[in-house]
Amino acid sequence: MSGVVAVGIAIFTWWFATGVVMILARQGERHAGMVMALVTIAALGGLAALALTRDSLTAVSAYIGFFGALMLWAWHETAFLLGLVTGPRRVGLEQSPIEKSRFRAAFRTVRDHELALAATILFLGLLLGGAANQAGLWTFILLWGMRLSTKVNIFLGAPHAVNELLPHRLSYLETYFRTDRLSRVFWISLTGCTVVLLSLIGAAAWANSEYGQIVASLLAAFTGLALLEHLFLVLPVKDSALWHWAARLCPAKLEKTNKTANMPDKPEDSCPKTAGA
Repeated sequence: MSGVVAVGIAIFTWWFATGVVMILARQGERHAGMVMALVTIAALGGLAALALTRDSLTAVSAYIGFFGALMLWAWHETAFLLGLVTGPRRVGLEQSPIEKSRFRAAFRTVRDHELALAATILFLGLLLGGAANQAGLWTFILLWGMRLSTKVNIFLGAPHAVNELLPHRLSYLETYFRTDRLSRVFWISLTGCTVVLLSLIGAAAWANSEYGQIVASLLAAFTGLALLEHLFLVLPVKDSALWHWAARLCPAKLEKTNKTANMPDKPEDSCPKTAGA
């Protein structure tokens, strides 16, 4: 029963937290400082919670480790979507300066974000590597691995890679997506996700403690959601409908331009853009 409850909590958290991050990311320049202050406080709180429960193997410590990692992840996601921690290249693929390869150009758009994630994993490894409670460490590693898999697939080719949840300030990233084909790597990613999911389900079923069952169930739920997100890349389904409530709180508007009369209006976040993005 503990595992079923953990799965339900994980699914609700994924849905609700994604909507909250979406709202925060659309706040723009006027509220960017306040938003980052809030998520930084949350991230520091999550880090403190991870440190305080590193040697505890209770049901409560399992959830604390899980949510502590999510708070750290939310900081990275918000900083990226606000355009504060992305990369040195902030223009479309065909815009100046031209890079030697598409991969190099794409990597430079997210370089700082990826390095920040890697540094966080390294830090968590040092903090929790020898700890009894490693729920937070494995949660963050799972999130990073699944997100990296998604990024690789949208770069190599996925028919429905364009996501309506991407803020206007980062719309240039869509020029690096390939939607004209389905990469073979997708099937490898799908198989990998399935194997991890089945392994975690087995670990939850055969866990000899409530702590182990909860941790495995939380990770299994997130792996299942990652598998679903991979399918969204190839299926003609608008996953943005899941967060319609968040979009209504900070809806998109049309940006009027005089450059070309025949050019279609481009959606823009209703909140001001982030400076420098």
